[in-house]
Amino acid sequence: MAHILVDSPNRGSKKIDLAGEHSLGRHPGQDVQIMDRLVSKQHCIIRKSGDGWVILDAGSRNGTFVNNKKIEGELVLTPGDRLMVGATRITFVDDKDPSHVEDEVDMTEMGAAPVIQTVMDAEDALEFFPSAQIKNPDDLRRDYEKLRFAYQLHRAIAGEWELKVLLGKVLEMILSFLPSLDRAMILLRDPESGDLYPAKSLFRPGVDTSKKIAVSRAIVNRVVQDKKGMLTNDAAVDDRFDGSHSIMMQGIRSAMAVPMMGHDARVIGMLHVDSLRKIGAFTERDLNVIQGFASQAALTVENAYFADKVKTDAATREKFQRFLSPNLVARVLNGELDFEKGGEERHVTILFSDIRQFTALAERHPAGTIVELLNRYFERMAEVVFDYDGTLDKFIGDALMGLWGAPLSTGKDIENAVRAAVRMQAAMREFNVEAEGIIGEHIQIGIGIDSGPVVAGLMGSSRTMNYTVIGSNVNRSARLCSKAKPGEILVSQTVFNALNDMIPCRAVEPMALKGFEKLVPVFSVSTRG
Repeated sequence: MAHILVDSPNRGSKKIDLAGEHSLGRHPGQDVQIMDRLVSKQHCIIRKSGDGWVILDAGSRNGTFVNNKKIEGELVLTPGDRLMVGATRITFVDDKDPSHVEDEVDMTEMGAAPVIQTVMDAEDALEFFPSAQIKNPDDLRRDYEKLRFAYQLHRAIAGEWELKVLLGKVLEMILSFLPSLDRAMILLRDPESGDLYPAKSLFRPGVDTSKKIAVSRAIVNRVVQDKKGMLTNDAAVDDRFDGSHSIMMQGIRSAMAVPMMGHDARVIGMLHVDSLRKIGAFTERDLNVIQGFASQAALTVENAYFADKVKTDAATREKFQRFLSPNLVARVLNGELDFEKGGEERHVTILFSDIRQFTALAERHPAGTIVELLNRYFERMAEVVFDYDGTLDKFIGDALMGLWGAPLSTGKDIENAVRAAVRMQAAMREFNVEAEGIIGEHIQIGIGIDSGPVVAGLMGSSRTMNYTVIGSNVNRSARLCSKAKPGEILVSQTVFNALNDMIPCRAVEPMALKGFEKLVPVFSVSTRG
């Protein structure tokens, strides 16, 4: 039966059997709920199609990625495909894929007695003695072997960041260095629960793959807690496996289990190997070799995790930096900000600005020249919005729409919006030096600002989503902008009251605004503040 492995950065790993159609998302009503801030309420859909399975993005805000590529439309899944849904990794598995670890591993409840045949401290196994302390040639050979293994492993996995492929190469190296091994498996730590789960296994050609690799949970816990590698050379009679029918039936004669130590001495996983062929297959030297492999593999796994996070963060940053200030983008990446499709009620301050007499201006100059002018103009204005912790909602022709209070309020939203408007007018005086060189004349803008309750969120079609706000206050700020004279900033009564003399304003005649039945009180902001 086909299934998916959902590996959440905060919730650990879980297996979901597939049947029919499954919707994935953050909302509790989804078939597969993924508690991830970067996942939409309904993010994507996996469904049966003929003899296979397909995936379809459901209009998610951050997109759905398969093997690091954003999908467009419907995509046929193949066994081993790696999905990224927000910061959550999902692996698609089909029973026809014989390499999947879940089908090869049996996590048993085997007992563990205190009698240990051979134990090796993980940190001691990696120690290199100073040359003056080396008295025994065997110690020198041991250190040479460590360096040789580390070098060979580095060559094999250099530049590989795909975790599943990386783990496979590590296991291939282990099988090639230790011919007595029949099977090898890597378990990785669940970041939330701390439990280990099977991540990758490999069988030597000719070994019966129908028998699952039996791993004692008691042994796993002991290896992880004590940070010690363990060796047994006759598992069938070892006290640690006492009463384990799975061990007896599989005929495991020798086994080793070692911790995978990360850069800060944390155990991030475990390496298990065994032999089905003979008693005494492994020596203490072999345990030392395996421990060296495990520690090197741990560092590469951590690097792969880091590289994956960098890719995810880069994609998220690219998406949000178009309309959020850098500090807000950082908070999105840290999971402090969330975006809801359909929106939520918020108190928001809205700023509109546009160029006066733009239609006539566009008629006097070539289209390409006007585009160049607008691009430079918007670049200047967007920076001002970001400097005052605003959100760039959109560009509409020659107009700009900025928000304060969505998606995050600073507690000074109205003040920041008005100060941004004052700075924008000042920036226009500076920008006109460039405008003179582009079109041979100056341009001026008018600005309107209002504040009040709106619905803010991601809105649009399943293919194109934008963060914006809807409400009467949005319309009022746009109307105020249209009434503003060149170089003027007009604000509503709500904005004026909130400023409380922080920024000089004067009342002007109440205005009739399109779409509003009554005259609207209006105030003009001093652009010298």
